Amino acid sequence: MRNLVTPLLLAILVPALVSPVLAAHDDDPKILDRVAPYPGPGWKAASMSQAGGTNQPAIGFDSNNVTLLSWISVADFGAQFQDANDCWGYTSPSGREYAIIGLSDATAWVEITDPSNAQIIEIRSGPNSMWRDIKVYGAYAYAVSEGGSGIQIFNMTNIDSGSVTLANTVTSGGTSATHNVAINTDSGYLYRCGGGSEGLRIYSLSNPTNPTYVASWSTRYVHDVQVVTYTSGQWAGREVAFACSGYNGGWSQTGLDILDVTNKSNIQSLDHTFYSNAAYSHQGWLSEDRQYFYLGDELDENGTLPTTTHVIDVSNLSNANAVGTFTNGNGAIGHNMYTKDGLIYQANYTSGLRVFDTSSSATSPTEIAHFDTWASGDPDSFNGLWSCYPYFDSGVVIGSDIEKGLFVWWVGGSPLTYVFPAGIPDTINPAGETVPVLISEGTPGDLVLGSEKLFYDAGSGWTEVPLSSIGSGQYNIDFPALPCGSTVSWYLSADSQSGMSWTEPAGAPANSHSSIAAVGSSTSFDDDMESNQGWNVGASGDSATTGIWTRVNPVGTAAQPEDDHTPSGTRCWVTGQGSAGGSVGANDVDGGKTTLTTPTLDLSSSSDPLISYWRWYSNDAGSAPNEDVFRVDISNNGGSSWSSVEVVGPSGSGTSGGWIEHQFKVSDFVAPTASVQMRFIAEDAGSGSIVEAGVDDFSVTDVVCADCNGNGVPDDVDISLGISQDCNANAIPDECDIADGTSGDANGNGIPDECDCATTNYCTSFPNSSGNSASMGSSGLADVSLNNFDLTVSGAAANQFSLFFYGPSQTTILFGDGILCITGGIHRLSPPQMLDGSGAATRTLDFTQPPASSGPGTIAPGSSWNFQCWFRDPSFGAAGYNLSDGLNVTFCP
Repeated sequence: MRNLVTPLLLAILVPALVSPVLAAHDDDPKILDRVAPYPGPGWKAASMSQAGGTNQPAIGFDSNNVTLLSWISVADFGAQFQDANDCWGYTSPSGREYAIIGLSDATAWVEITDPSNAQIIEIRSGPNSMWRDIKVYGAYAYAVSEGGSGIQIFNMTNIDSGSVTLANTVTSGGTSATHNVAINTDSGYLYRCGGGSEGLRIYSLSNPTNPTYVASWSTRYVHDVQVVTYTSGQWAGREVAFACSGYNGGWSQTGLDILDVTNKSNIQSLDHTFYSNAAYSHQGWLSEDRQYFYLGDELDENGTLPTTTHVIDVSNLSNANAVGTFTNGNGAIGHNMYTKDGLIYQANYTSGLRVFDTSSSATSPTEIAHFDTWASGDPDSFNGLWSCYPYFDSGVVIGSDIEKGLFVWWVGGSPLTYVFPAGIPDTINPAGETVPVLISEGTPGDLVLGSEKLFYDAGSGWTEVPLSSIGSGQYNIDFPALPCGSTVSWYLSADSQSGMSWTEPAGAPANSHSSIAAVGSSTSFDDDMESNQGWNVGASGDSATTGIWTRVNPVGTAAQPEDDHTPSGTRCWVTGQGSAGGSVGANDVDGGKTTLTTPTLDLSSSSDPLISYWRWYSNDAGSAPNEDVFRVDISNNGGSSWSSVEVVGPSGSGTSGGWIEHQFKVSDFVAPTASVQMRFIAEDAGSGSIVEAGVDDFSVTDVVCADCNGNGVPDDVDISLGISQDCNANAIPDECDIADGTSGDANGNGIPDECDCATTNYCTSFPNSSGNSASMGSSGLADVSLNNFDLTVSGAAANQFSLFFYGPSQTTILFGDGILCITGGIHRLSPPQMLDGSGAATRTLDFTQPPASSGPGTIAPGSSWNFQCWFRDPSFGAAGYNLSDGLNVTFCP
């Protein structure tokens, strides 16, 4: 790292520094760039993927192809900690995964087995320093620091029980300060790097709690090293170190040393390789095939040169060559990197996590993903992401940020994807609707069966409903009956085997789908912004000097959209148009507010209008990020007064760009009139920051609600006011069910038959000689006035006598070879009947004859009785007789 501190400045700073190693260390610029840690709490995806979950993190993070699962802020670890530094990982024998992170004066362990709900397990104190480095061997973690104290050895054997202990502290091998530590887990040797002017100090881990100092290499200062054992080729069986090194603390002749460290008492230099624009060789990692070493120089990014990774061909260890560089074009400083599965994971300070794919080219890989933890651009300062660790079997990646703490990510696409064969519904039938969805697995077995759920909110909070599986990854989303015209927000969630919940849409519930309960809709106004349909720019009080609303094909910046939202369109309203290739702040909103107003909308004849628009808003960059808001208002009197529809910001969801839809019922804010207008206000108030906004695809839709009885009142209102009844709870008035034939009304009383009368099987029947269990049934309508009701039995013993009987109450008593299901007085329906060859019989229940017509067995309209069938079965069972199950019948009123 570069030493920007002049002798005079050092004379001023040194007395104020707590640790004397800081002033003399090459990392002095980190001290100069120090800012206070983020003071707020972090965030966990687990709090979102459940009903009532919290919104997105308080800070908006720019990302691509990376999903944030958990964030443990520095403040979450404790108010005493001032920063974070290195990170590494550990997986216990049980398979539970843990992140290890260095803090200003401690090492902390966080369980990430459920990566969406990371939990702090243990914090162990250490020397105070910005610099701490950790590696793992077996069940032990080894931490070193520029603050001294040698090697701290932590015992993780009981970590699953929440315990990590300090097993030992080793100070042998010279100065107790150390900059980095590396472990070759194949050979069992630990390598201390740097610390003062040290090169490598080597320890045997044959006793993991008491490392033995065995040798050193001090030809050059070593800032960091990777040590591996070759298993094939010319160097099979040899242990080789790739050291980022140089003279004079790493500053002079900085480059890559390749050392044969097999014989610790006779370390051999195989090569010392240089590369172009060398300033300070910092850290690097081998490609998985060990053909290339990717090296990051921490000081070559100087405000002019973009983030640069040097590629060194190490296929011949004694003749390595720098063969090229690659960059993603931004100006951040590269810091630490690792390789796994053909990807390079880089922690690049102010540009955060950057992931490169080497599948097409190992020397010129392509960036495929990023997650920026530093919102204020990508300057060449020592802030932001310190390191990352991509080696968990679950595929989870962690990162450590100086000011913001620990991040837990998923890199790449979701292992679960959702496809809607019939599309995502704009409207949902108020009576309830089933929507098909297909959940696909990236790898068979990824999905945790039974975790598939619908979350919906119709205004009373989130409700959770399981999805109905119909096989082969297909599910039904079962929406309940909803008031017509109501807006329902909803999303889907399912878990993967890695312990993560994946939602549709991503980021739910902060982002969710929105549908309207209606039988249909009609659009009265639809503007894709391809032409000006009467929008107005400017309003009283506008004071912005730049970033004034304009309708254009946007050129785009890091904060402003490059494309409009309309798939087939090009134009939208944005706050100022910069020049192609311009800076992020080119013509953004500065100096005050700018207002965009819709044309006047005549909604006086609309029954229940719905307004929808797509908005873009970004305020999380610049010197004062997340301080401004985007306001959206509505008026129903031509702008004489306004009501707030939404306020986006100053932080959280929707403040990092991206096209986001918002829709609402006009009547929720104002009464629909002939003079409805909306306005969109973007403002840069107070300290200067980067503020950009956009609007596209504005529409007004009128909701159509069913009115099956033609009384001019929507069906759901008829039901809610008691004008109509809905006895079967299908959100359709009973009279309409009867009129369209959905329900019968045999007695003409206006009550659907299924509500007037019903039959239900109950109790249990035992098997009989037919091999079946006898079951009761019925035909006709259980209506005394119609007198067309028949009792049936099936599955009884063939060609045997049977007798139907009934009573008022239910029971379950062992009786003969079956169960008696009736009590409270039994009434026989004589005479006995012969079962046919299939064990079936039918008995007409004559309501005009005893016992149904008179006496204690009288069956009256509206009464409820229980029926059963007894039958002989001499060839099966000890008693020689058996019974059917029971049938409860509620007779029509």
